[in-house]
Amino acid sequence: MKLIAPTTERRPAWRRVAAGALVSLAFVPLMASAQYIMEFAQTYAAPTSNFISNTFLNQEALINATRPDAPRSTARLAALGAPQVERSATELAQAAPAAQRARLEKIYVQLMPGYQQLERKLGWPAEDVAGAMAALLAGNYMAMTGTELSDEAVSAAGNQLRASASVQRMLGQLSAADRRRLYEQCAMLGTFMALANKTSQQQPANVVANLRQSARENLRVVLGNAADNLRFSPQGIQLQ
Repeated sequence: MKLIAPTTERRPAWRRVAAGALVSLAFVPLMASAQYIMEFAQTYAAPTSNFISNTFLNQEALINATRPDAPRSTARLAALGAPQVERSATELAQAAPAAQRARLEKIYVQLMPGYQQLERKLGWPAEDVAGAMAALLAGNYMAMTGTELSDEAVSAAGNQLRASASVQRMLGQLSAADRRRLYEQCAMLGTFMALANKTSQQQPANVVANLRQSARENLRVVLGNAADNLRFSPQGIQLQ
């Protein structure tokens, strides 16, 4: 059964895939899921996992990657461990009250196929950790600012981080299993916040304000105070 009628409207891949990800939430009604995502994101600030927070304790790795003269890496990308989507979703869902965790875990799991469509549409390698990190930044940036980003800007951000020597050095210090966890959790949370932003358009002002603050706190986890200067352009990420 089709939940959304076909349309000829041309939208950025991020927005098209976000809408598709909502449709893929097969076990809960479409609008109820969208509403839940919005309510959770605006009520419980900074729903990052402890693992994401600990991985980005050294925020300089990501900040250095955004500099115009950032050293580039020519090393082969480090391999990821076996998929562990359910574990990643469980870890992210710990931000929720106990009674809501099972529902949130299910939503996170069901967002992964939509995110992997996004990878393909943006021309990123499959299971690309740098792309997932860019998606985390982009989804929270959109939720923080109430704006949408072009395919070009999001794609460039992933390519920028992938080419960064400091990012690849950081990833090389993680085990293959932890690179997998980082990939999945960044992808889930970035998509989640992009969807929260999409559903915020018809919400009361106080609800939207809470969402914006939640996204800002997420960005500060990975960028520190530099989060307030985050910008996206056709060249990638800038910290102005």
